Amino acid sequence: MLRAWLGRTSRLMGFETAGGDRACDSLILTEVKEKLKKFQEQRHNPQTPLREMEFVVFDLETTGLYPFSGDTITSIGAVLIKNGEICPEHSFQELVNPGRPIPPLVTQITGIDNEMVAEADDFLTVFNRFLDFCGNRMLIAHNSDFDLAFINIQLKKALKTKFKPVILDTVVLAMALQPYRSSYTLDSLCTAWQIKTPLRHTALGDALITSRLFLTFLQEFQQRGIKTVGDLLSLLHWRNLL
Repeated sequence: MLRAWLGRTSRLMGFETAGGDRACDSLILTEVKEKLKKFQEQRHNPQTPLREMEFVVFDLETTGLYPFSGDTITSIGAVLIKNGEICPEHSFQELVNPGRPIPPLVTQITGIDNEMVAEADDFLTVFNRFLDFCGNRMLIAHNSDFDLAFINIQLKKALKTKFKPVILDTVVLAMALQPYRSSYTLDSLCTAWQIKTPLRHTALGDALITSRLFLTFLQEFQQRGIKTVGDLLSLLHWRNLL
């Protein structure tokens, strides 16, 4: 019955084929491929102080939790951190046409419904603009494996490639700071570190929350003598967290 409902709703809402694959302009395909290559070739100076780095913190909203069962992206949000401060004026937030209906329960959680995404751009078009926003900055995310699974299924389908950047994951950073916690969810970490969570379950809102969490962690790392990018990556490697 679920499959029948998905097919019927897809036709009514005017969605494209499963997976959100509208016909992509060949120029966009070429641009994304070139930007991915440059992004994955970039190197960050290990001596750069963490407080002087520029980071992009990002998050996704999706039609569900299971990318390998057909769930896809509905929104990408991101915000810049520069010189140890969040720059909300430098943010990225776009809806994505998921190519399939959004279940009512997901709409209740994220606030994104079928009508909102029906005229949105396809994933590759939005992802192309997201890569422009990121530039050559290091990325930050919470539970990045989840986000990368959704992104890479789309990239593999369209370009037979993957997005494999260096990401500072706040789950991993929390494990380095408090290795014996029972939970590393975004909500539990924000409760533990007394971080407010407005606009929860929106891509930009969660990116902003993750930014606050990251800067709180950054302060703790610096108190422990972790000052540079190289210091932090070495610690994570030593703890077998990378």
